[in-house]
Parts: sequence; C-alpha cells; structure tokens
Amino acid sequence: MKSVASGDLLFKIRFNTTHGDSGLYWRIIIGENEYLVGAVHCAVPTCSEMSFDNRAGAVKFHMSGKCTEFYLDDLKNAYLK
Repeated sequence: MKSVASGDLLFKIRFNTTHGDSGLYWRIIIGENEYLVGAVHCAVPTCSEMSFDNRAGAVKFHMSGKCTEFYLDDLKNAYLK
C-alpha cells in the first residue's frame, strides 16, 4: 500500500457517475485533489453532506469525514484511517 496523504485530512466520498468500464466507481476528494478508486475502506466516522462543487458547477451529495491517513493499494482501492 502506498501512503498518499497524512495529517488532519477532511475527505469526501462521492460515486463516480462517469466510471464507464474503468472499474473506478468512487471519487475521494481531499482538498483540491481528487482520486478515482475501485473500492473504499473507511475506518473512521462519516456523515452525509452536500456542498457546491466548483468543478461541476452544481450542488453534490457525498459522505464526508476526517482521517489522519489515506492510502491506495495496487488495485486502486482506497483506505481512510
């Protein structure tokens, strides 16, 4: 597993409606960075939320939370701890 980010991280988890045949069904958004992943393993509390997405120009709904570690494995699975 590769550590992508650590520290006091605020994240959003959103379904990737444009996944097509990629197998990357989820968007993990941390700050200005977005990561497309196949599965999400979340070991911290989350809550539902909505916010305006400047990239999409629309209000989006997602699960969000805080974590201190964000990892990706070789299969593009995300781990939030």
